[in-house]
Amino acid sequence: MNKILLVLFLTFSILATAQNNCEKFTDKYIPIDLNDAISFFECKWPKEDLDNFKNKDENTATTELHFGTGMSIRNSWKLWAGTSDISKYFRDLGIHHPDDMSSIILTSLHRKLNQKPIELENQIKYYQDYWAESERKKNERKKEEFSEFKIGDTVEFLYNNDFISKRQEKKYMNDKCFATGKIIDLNKEKFELKIKLIQSCDRKGIIISEYDVWDKIDGKLEKIEENKIEVLKKGETRWTSYELWETTE
Repeated sequence: MNKILLVLFLTFSILATAQNNCEKFTDKYIPIDLNDAISFFECKWPKEDLDNFKNKDENTATTELHFGTGMSIRNSWKLWAGTSDISKYFRDLGIHHPDDMSSIILTSLHRKLNQKPIELENQIKYYQDYWAESERKKNERKKEEFSEFKIGDTVEFLYNNDFISKRQEKKYMNDKCFATGKIIDLNKEKFELKIKLIQSCDRKGIIISEYDVWDKIDGKLEKIEENKIEVLKKGETRWTSYELWETTE
């Protein structure tokens, strides 16, 4: 009799603990690591949805959810912003792209449901190898493109960021004025050109860089300035990305 009571007590305790663990997963809850993320879905998804996800081929199951559930993960769990605990968790593991983070979460959930090894280290290596190869190919492309530029060349500005004014845009669109510069020096390691701006088609100059400014405030990364621009004016000399320019005939 005592043994029966003990078994019943342990069973009740386990169920109660599981229920309490699930209670923390509100709709706005953000998991802190991979195990917590898996538990979130095990608690929040109806059994029918879990079974449907589980019974599909791994690649099919995760690919189908990339733009639905995956997008929700990336946005709601602040993977793009990089301010959540789970985002930091993945960055500490060497995973930096939100798409990779959400894919690892969904893949790991699928494997857990099917009682397969999650193999987190192999998943991490897969994405790190992918980005390493992607970076290698990008550098090869840059080297080839950069080789077209020579010191003394006159180059034309491509307005990859934006026009500094409607007047400048109108001149460019009507083929009345093209911003041009002269290459003063080359930095082959950074793929940069030192440009002296000859013509800007607007007295304000040209926009050579546009970016958001982030800083840590009370331990959290926050955006403190949006769409900050750097401008190069006629007669000034500045290092810029080669991708802003093209050679002229």
